[in-house]
Amino acid sequence: MEDIPVAVIAPRHYFIVARDQTSLCEYLVRQFASEENVAVFLDRRSGRDRRMADGKENTVDRRTADRRHQPFVDTQLRSLGYAMFRVE
Repeated sequence: MEDIPVAVIAPRHYFIVARDQTSLCEYLVRQFASEENVAVFLDRRSGRDRRMADGKENTVDRRTADRRHQPFVDTQLRSLGYAMFRVE
């Protein structure tokens, strides 16, 4: 029997960098440019609610749950300026 090559799926590593750390973000992008399994993002979250744009003051928030709220990431961004995590 022939050996069939099995694709190895490498875990992805993500860096989320605090919005006020643009220099760090640029540095990490350069450092990991050749790594296919590493992605660097500037934190895009904002404190404003995403509300329906109908011009009314008492509009309803369209989100049912805030999928971007991650306590670990929030803590790391405040204390270190970045958060790194692995996704398999």
